[in-house]
Amino acid sequence: MKSPRAVLCADWGKGFRKRAVYAADVSTRVVRRVSGNGWTAAEVISEAERLSSGGCVLATFDTPLGVPESFLAAVRHSSARPLVNFLELLNTARSMPRFFDASSVATDWRPERPFFSVPAGKNGLRAYQDVAAEHGVDIYRRIDRLTGAKPVFIKSGIPGSVGSAASSLWKEIAPRLVGPRGFRVWPFEGTLEDLLKSAAVVVAEIYPRAAYATALVDAPMVSRAQLAIAKTDPEIRSEALVSLRDAPWVREQGVALQNLEEAEASEDDFDACISATALLRCILEELPLCPFQLDFPMSEGGILGTGSVNLLLPQQTFRLRGQRRPASRLVVEAVSEQTCQPLVTGAQRSGGDTYRCPIAGCMKVFQGSRGGWDAHVGSVRLHPHWHPGLHQPEERKRRFEVEFPDCFK
Repeated sequence: MKSPRAVLCADWGKGFRKRAVYAADVSTRVVRRVSGNGWTAAEVISEAERLSSGGCVLATFDTPLGVPESFLAAVRHSSARPLVNFLELLNTARSMPRFFDASSVATDWRPERPFFSVPAGKNGLRAYQDVAAEHGVDIYRRIDRLTGAKPVFIKSGIPGSVGSAASSLWKEIAPRLVGPRGFRVWPFEGTLEDLLKSAAVVVAEIYPRAAYATALVDAPMVSRAQLAIAKTDPEIRSEALVSLRDAPWVREQGVALQNLEEAEASEDDFDACISATALLRCILEELPLCPFQLDFPMSEGGILGTGSVNLLLPQQTFRLRGQRRPASRLVVEAVSEQTCQPLVTGAQRSGGDTYRCPIAGCMKVFQGSRGGWDAHVGSVRLHPHWHPGLHQPEERKRRFEVEFPDCFK
């Protein structure tokens, strides 16, 4: 895949003053803060275009770009318009007078007015989920469930809500999608590989929680779980940035981290800095920026940075020294490697070889031999996130033979 010239990571909030942008220059290997007095989407894209003279620039935003597949289907049905993807939905939403207005009573929810504030009290969110389900809508994208993110439509009422920032970005971007433009939006307008070759600027979604581990954890991708950081705590932010500065990969790749004081002082800067550094690591070490195959890319989109972590592993927590060693220095046991070599286990030491399934996140262990592998790997139910587009057992077995040839040596 062609490498981008640079990466811009924007931590995004509803208010202009709650936004921060960091840039990672690939050729100089410098991560720095980009000064601004309150960012708009147009300004971020313009900054990306300014940097694009030497090659494509990724302009990424910490807010959802995409909606649940079931939601797009519901809007398509109710509007009778052939909406192909999320970008066409944004254009259609401009003609829906209350599309971005949040409701506070669950019974008011409908596809034409999807945003809401979770009411106080028990089962406030559940009430909205139930009403949406009556319209055939699951308010979570699959990537939201995998990363522990909140549904895009929640504007307020619970911690971690992203609806206000999302609606703000969508309203800023929608008018720019009409007519000539120098940017493209991943993955709705093509694969990342194709867009990096053809576009000056590629706009995409990021999620800091999915980036923390890539920046801080020194472990193979298959063993790299998501990392939770209590970024609102200044002491923890400081400790995490020390771990980032001292990370072995930062030293080995000769990466220069600038403006760490600003990242320590502000959680918005912290997220933008960590995200830019994580994506730079993916580029320098040729790690996948996104999964090999996305679920519903035309509606739900994707999150850059999720290709370099194992989303099926239990989340880890970054802790201060004295409580526990920082996660960047933890020795993380690999869940699986890209082989089926025997594991050193008690069963093996007693005379029987033991083989673990190499599919990421699978804990299946074959005792004595690999007998039964074909039925195991042919099951979509057992491996729902491994090539979900392959439904037939024979197709999945052929893919397994190609992807894990060492299993048959």
